[in-house]
Amino acid sequence: MTSPFLRLRCDLQIAPYGKKGSSSLAAHYATATPENEYTIDENVHYGEIWFGDHPKHPSRTLDGTLLANLVEADVDGFLTNAVYERFKDLHGKHIPFLFKILSFDKALPLQAHPHRKPEVAVTLSDTFDGFLGFRPVSEVKSFLKHVPELRKVLSDHETVEAFLAAPEGENGEGTEETKRLLKTLFTELLKTASTEMRAAMDQLLTHVERGTADEALGELGRQEGFRDAVEKCLRDWPKDTGVFAALFFCNFVRRSKAQGIVVPKDCIHAYLEGDVVECMARNDYMIACGLSGPEEKVSPEKFARELDFSPKPSTSFDMKHDTWERSENGKTRIYYSPWDEFDLLYTKLASGEKDKTGGGVAGPTILVVTEGEVLMKHHGGLQKENLKKGQVVFVKPGNGWEWEAAEGGAEVWGAFVEGA
Repeated sequence: MTSPFLRLRCDLQIAPYGKKGSSSLAAHYATATPENEYTIDENVHYGEIWFGDHPKHPSRTLDGTLLANLVEADVDGFLTNAVYERFKDLHGKHIPFLFKILSFDKALPLQAHPHRKPEVAVTLSDTFDGFLGFRPVSEVKSFLKHVPELRKVLSDHETVEAFLAAPEGENGEGTEETKRLLKTLFTELLKTASTEMRAAMDQLLTHVERGTADEALGELGRQEGFRDAVEKCLRDWPKDTGVFAALFFCNFVRRSKAQGIVVPKDCIHAYLEGDVVECMARNDYMIACGLSGPEEKVSPEKFARELDFSPKPSTSFDMKHDTWERSENGKTRIYYSPWDEFDLLYTKLASGEKDKTGGGVAGPTILVVTEGEVLMKHHGGLQKENLKKGQVVFVKPGNGWEWEAAEGGAEVWGAFVEGA
């Protein structure tokens, strides 16, 4: 009988937004598995570690076998036929989700996923900052009124005045005409010449540094963490039109540890700083137009065509969670994805505490220890693994597990999917 649990070697991704050297959680996790044979270079920025069978950064078992090859050779044993039938048209003989840890201290590209790549992110660090979705109409209007540097780079004064006079609609979500005007202003902003944008950004940075947040940004400048985000973006991305687009058109979100967000298809977003668990449908396609190098940028017009310009409050993107009904001791929570391809699991244990899942999951599960050390035991006694922070396990369908935390406690995140 083959093992119900497979320890994984997972691939580390170098990225300009990643934290540097050993400060990167992704790098720390990669080196937790000796078989990875990673040596951290303190001058390299490590942004992500991927868990799954995506060919860009594929996971392997400890002996070097590609997880993708095992899945393809035994679909029922690694996915179940039910999961395969459910997702075969979209994902073929593959795990239908891509699970990651991201560790970053510079903004990721201002982006969207037009080809059905919904994703979620949950905070691992004390806080996580980012930009997500278009702000309620009233907030965009407030910045247009109180930030002269923003008005200065928007030369279409007629459209600005029309937007300021446009109805805000129910819950600040605007009317179709308001959304059209928002799209026009947003596209114009992204087309601003770099020299003009640099001058406006330098002026705003001076304004923010010398005055209060209210004076420089209006009353919205009081939002916790926003002033710091403004200064960070202005310094990290001088001349980039995506800075004003993110700051003044997109919701600024700050989430605490274990709080999550959902990112729908066509939703503008850019993560700014923190460590997160991320999971998405198995697809890495995105388009970007800001907070990135020129090689990643599409034209402002193409970017705008792909976006959903529906203004929404940031709370509308919160990820819902509850105690998992299969958690015998109530120590595991389920984070509900709005999409079929995955849900997340989060287990938090104090020293010596246990939790058990019974019969497990009717589909593939990937688990990563994010804090501490834990003993993982098969519900039928077939296998046990001592796991430490950063180590990863694939669980075959139908195999339940039990956790027992070592001294100091443990935390484990996971992603799974079932056939119905």
